[in-house]
Parts: sequence; C-alpha cells; structure tokens
Amino acid sequence: MAQARITYLSEGEKQFVHEQTLRVLAEVGVAYNTPQAIELLAAAGAQVDRENLTARLGWELIEACLKTVPKRILLAGRRPVNDRVLGEWPLVATSDGMTTYMYDDLTGERRPGTADDLATLARLSDALDEIDVVWPSPMTGDVDPWTMPLVAQATMVRNSSKHVQDEVRTPEMVEPILEIYEAAVGAPLTERPYFSVTNCTIAPLQHDKEMTEAGLKLCRRGVPIFILPMPQAGTTGPMTLLGTCIVNMAELLSAVVLFQLAQPGCALISGVGSAVAEMRTGGYISAGPEIGLINLMCLEMSKRYGLLTQATGISSDAKACNFQAGSEGGMTGLVAALAGADSLIACGGLDGVQNSSLAKVILDCDSVAAIRRYLREDPIDEAKALMDDIIGVGIGGHYLGRRSTRTFSRTEVWRPASFQRGTFEEFKEKPLVQQAVERAHELLATHEVEPLPDGVDRHIDDVIARWLAIPH
Repeated sequence: MAQARITYLSEGEKQFVHEQTLRVLAEVGVAYNTPQAIELLAAAGAQVDRENLTARLGWELIEACLKTVPKRILLAGRRPVNDRVLGEWPLVATSDGMTTYMYDDLTGERRPGTADDLATLARLSDALDEIDVVWPSPMTGDVDPWTMPLVAQATMVRNSSKHVQDEVRTPEMVEPILEIYEAAVGAPLTERPYFSVTNCTIAPLQHDKEMTEAGLKLCRRGVPIFILPMPQAGTTGPMTLLGTCIVNMAELLSAVVLFQLAQPGCALISGVGSAVAEMRTGGYISAGPEIGLINLMCLEMSKRYGLLTQATGISSDAKACNFQAGSEGGMTGLVAALAGADSLIACGGLDGVQNSSLAKVILDCDSVAAIRRYLREDPIDEAKALMDDIIGVGIGGHYLGRRSTRTFSRTEVWRPASFQRGTFEEFKEKPLVQQAVERAHELLATHEVEPLPDGVDRHIDDVIARWLAIPH
C-alpha cells in the first residue's frame, strides 16, 4: 500500500534533540509547583528540591514511564457510533478551541461569546461528519465565572453526542465535571472515557499547581490527558524553532513521568501547542511555516518515544474567513497529518484562535476531508494500474466508456461538500463564505442531537445547583 508521508529529522538529528532534551531535564529540571508531584517523584528516585518544588529527571526514570503509556487510546462518544480510537483511527479531527469571540462572517463584526454561541457551535460540530471530537468554543462570557466550567460542560453534553475535550483548571472542579459526564454517558469514565482534558504546562519548564493537581485526580479516574506544552519562540521559548522544540519535549516528558507515576498505564497523548511569538506585539502566531516545522519536529520526537500525538492543525491568524485563512490552515494541517499526527486540532478558529466562525467551521471540514484523502492507503497493483484499459484504449482514444471509469469515479476523486467546483456561471453570484454560512444555518435548523437519557438533564442541573451553594 502507498501512503503519503513526510519526514524532517534524520535519525542522527533525532538523537541530538533527544540528548539536548535530557540535558535540560537533568541539569535544569522542571518546576512542578505542588508537593503532591514532588513526593511522587521523590519516591521514584528523582532528584527533588522540596523547598522550590522542582525536580531533575534522568533517562532511566523517563524511559520506564514511557513504557507504560498505552499505544491505543479510546476517546468515547456519548454513543458508541461516535467512538474514536487513537492508534487505530487514521486521523481524528477536533473543532478548534478555546476562542473568546464569535465572528459574524457576513458583517465582519465580532462580539464576546455566549452560552448560546457555545451551544450553536457544539450542535454544528455534532452535525458534521468530519469533526470527531468537540472542543468548547467560544468561551461563555455571559456566565458567572464561578459556574462557567460546569455550564460549559452541561452545554456540551446537551448539544453534542461526540467526545468532548476541554481543560479542568482546578482540582475542586474535577468531581462535579466528571459527575456530569458519567451521568451523560451512563458509565464510569474508566470504562467509557467520554471526556478528555488538555494539561497545559507553563513555559519555560513549569507546571501549573492547580491544573497539575487536577490532572493527578483525572488520570486516576480514567480521563485521557493531552499534554500540551506551549512555549512560544522569542518569549517563553528560545528564538530558534529547534530550541523551542527542545523546551517543548522537556515539558512533555516531565508530564509523562508525573502522570505515569501517579497512575501507571493512564492514557497520555503528546499535544503540540508550541508556536512563535509575533515579536512586534507579543501575540501568538497560530499558523504558518514555522508552526508546521515545529509540528514536524515535535511529532517525530513524540513518535520516537512511542507516544500518540495531537498536532496544531487548521487554524489561522487571518482576521476573516478568506484566502489567508484557507492557505495557512491547509498548509499547517497537511504538514502535521503527513508527519503522522494521530489527532489534529482543526475546525473553526480565526485570529490566532481568538475568534470562532461558522463559515470557517464549514470550510475547514472540506480541508479535513481533503487531508484525509492524502492519507488514504492506495494499493499499487494490477487492479489499480488498469493496464487492460490503457492497452485497450490505445493511442488517441478515451476512457469514458470503460467500466473501470464508472467504478473508480466514485472512489478515486475526492468531492468537496462546500468548496466550489463546476462552471463559472453556476457560482458567480454565490460567494463561498456566504454559501458556507447558509449551509451552517441549514444544518443547525435540521440536525437533531441525540437526547440525553431520562433524568440526566435534571441530574446535571442538580450538580450545578450544589456547586452554586458552595460559599465563594
């Protein structure tokens, strides 16, 4: 079988990155910022500084922890039809998150996101086959920050039956959030991991105290953890892409060690969130050639360590759904996919993942589908060579009447759902972005989300009410 793939680092270059990463972990170390982590590491033989809550890690400990990370990870949906398995599924695609604003593709205006916007994006993602996993977007700016994490999760399970990936930022939020998901899926997450989390390290070489303590609880409860280092070259990472990738890998391995010590065999995925800072403003550059190259290096190193992966994908720094948005996202996503990413952060983000756009969700789905066509395994054999046809048609004939043309025309050529093909006259009065918005509204008007089981809505309301009753 032939399959499109690209590589970037030679074996010698991978060894160099590996050695420099180990040097950082052994000579500089990492700040874990919580005694819970330090005690786990100390018990495993790591060199720890209890006063400063830091640790230095050697390869022997790292290697032992890498060996217990699973090679196959279930991301369960609320319904089994929406289950996806990293390590088996060719490319899992997520909606993009976690944006702040909702962008109106037709007027060019943006406003802070609301709970209604979150419900809309979740339902739209549920309706689109190209999206496998849903990230909450946009943030619910109209909700009390005290209850916002619970309201967001309740909104997700009520408006999509697909797997949900989000953050849990404090240990206190773990139990109420998991209670919502276990009620919705009707099973412990150790059996049906309907919810996964991103665990963001703090560049350079730190872990957030509260998110880390939440992660220690979550990994013990069967929740897959996407470790997401996010050093930015020039600010929180070295100015070279190589230096930033070394910091990324050091932070990644430090998290792998911690969570595998806490729960050997827990589901961990290497997420690539590293990027480049816009040095004029300090802003986050989410797409472009440097992001693609960072993806390549970190994906190849993660695979060297035997880890499943998630890459930055079809995002954009464009301010609207335009040529820049499609070009940046398409190139970055394709590079990551061809490098062998198991999962791709994909659909709907603009302006450095600040804005959500209905049109971009729709058009990004065509990009995802096209990328999957690149990844398809194709046999190189007599059946596909069509030598009988080539000889039979000969010089100057045509293939329109051949049976193979009728057969393979259905499978050989990818057909977009929204990108415009056909005649000029057919589309000259139909701007692509307007068409995409119209398709989004049609899907929202017609798609029905699988309802929650009886009593679950009331149970979720009870969870939120109990949280509200806690003094704050």
